[in-house]
Amino acid sequence: MSAALLEVDAISRRFGGLNALKDVSFSIKTGEIVGLIGPNGAGKTTCFNVVSGVMSPSSGAIRFEQRSIVGKKPSAIVSEGLVRTFQATTIFPDATVIENVMRGAFATTPVSMLGSIFNTRAARTALSATRSRCELLLERLSLLQFRQRRAGELSYGGQRRLGVAIALAARPKLLMLDEPVAGLNPEEAADFGRLIKELHKTENISVLLVEHHMRLVMGLCDRLVVLDHGEKIAEGVPAEIRANRSVIQAYLGAEEAA
Repeated sequence: MSAALLEVDAISRRFGGLNALKDVSFSIKTGEIVGLIGPNGAGKTTCFNVVSGVMSPSSGAIRFEQRSIVGKKPSAIVSEGLVRTFQATTIFPDATVIENVMRGAFATTPVSMLGSIFNTRAARTALSATRSRCELLLERLSLLQFRQRRAGELSYGGQRRLGVAIALAARPKLLMLDEPVAGLNPEEAADFGRLIKELHKTENISVLLVEHHMRLVMGLCDRLVVLDHGEKIAEGVPAEIRANRSVIQAYLGAEEAA
């Protein structure tokens, strides 16, 4: 049995006397799509922030490819292959679409400072290859025709797709998506779900997503981890989660699950 790509082991996060997370454990294997769900205030975003290095756990361990990433800067975690998006679109609105994606690629582009300054052949070759990859990502995300347009001029849905392109430009092994279809209409949300599934295959990545859209989550994820009040209350395949009484009481009973 292969080792887990990501291992979250009994992490807790306290804010004063409040336990935002309490002994939460789960893992993600290579090639999996895993959903992290729960009602508002369940601790999902805190969990994302802790795993991605935005904040440190109060206790517990996090391992990526069997190496601890606790205490590492988010930029160092990105370099190791764990990349996240955010709930809000995080683009540079005045830069062009292709410039935004190129910036996302800089974390893993093998160009030295001196090579960049002196415009060496190696630097030009690396940057050319990076640009070609970024344009391929834009094509896959149906944004190539807008590559020279200011990013701020894209539609909201286009900006959401651009955020994913920026994350993918860093060549993640695990892509963490924070509410990727928030603010999209049902048709756009369905299209985005199909896009995630396609990118999962074409980019050969694992995916961890936080999402409130239950139809998307149930149709997209291999497994689900359910949080409530900062604690894990269930984990399993979508069919198991649908039938779990604790989950129904905590979350799915309050909304349409399908």
